[in-house]
Amino acid sequence: MAKKFELPQNVPSEKLIELLPHKSKMFLLDHLVQHDTSARTLESISLITKENIFYDEEIGGVPSHVAFELIAQSISALSGVTGYEMGCKPKPGFLLSLINYSANVPLFKAGTSIHVKIKKVDEIENILTYYGEAFSSENPETPAVSTTVTVMETEDLNILRTK
Repeated sequence: MAKKFELPQNVPSEKLIELLPHKSKMFLLDHLVQHDTSARTLESISLITKENIFYDEEIGGVPSHVAFELIAQSISALSGVTGYEMGCKPKPGFLLSLINYSANVPLFKAGTSIHVKIKKVDEIENILTYYGEAFSSENPETPAVSTTVTVMETEDLNILRTK
């Protein structure tokens, strides 16, 4: 399918929030810095602040496992960008699995920016698997968190209903 609309590579939060189902305090991405709907890759940046919904005053930051949510929202953003560029709504996605999770830091301090990179590694019909990494501005050369995430995209939410 040919692209109908083109988004710039750097997509600010004001436009990005229109492409994701996450709203209010659960919207964690500040902007996109790269996306390729053909290669199914995307990079996002999120700034850790004390206003972050996951900020924990007792530990003085956001637990590093929250990077998984940044990775998941980046996957959702890729769906949103793809839908936008094709002139259709993004498909709702559902997390199916998270494997090979690794964290090299316990937390992210306020003022730290997190650079997330995702890349599709497999696809079977509407089941997609992505490899995701989150890099902290405190050590940008080494992934702070990495994981493999499998999601299902569907246009028919009725498949989730049970009798």
